Amino acid sequence: MLLIPQAFVVSGWQLILLRFLMGLALGGLLPCIASVIRHNAPDAVTGSMLGYSISAQYAGQVIGPLAGGFIGGHIGMRAVFLGTSVLMALGALGNFIVEKKE
Repeated sequence: MLLIPQAFVVSGWQLILLRFLMGLALGGLLPCIASVIRHNAPDAVTGSMLGYSISAQYAGQVIGPLAGGFIGGHIGMRAVFLGTSVLMALGALGNFIVEKKE
């Protein structure tokens, strides 16, 4: 919900505020992800699943800025935030579909 407004900021302070709020949200979300993995994965593979989660997080921290910089340089920064919003919406939709099948 905080990504779309970032695409339409007109001042630096607006982006700083929205990025700060996004950091707060992520700071609360990441421990929740670890908790969900811990409670849903079988005990024999919990460590592996948590490792995959952290690896995916670190890969995203490398690939995201590289892809965002490329897209921002060629299309514009607005496309970066809107593209990220679309990816997040697709992830949420995929999660909804998987959960509905169970």
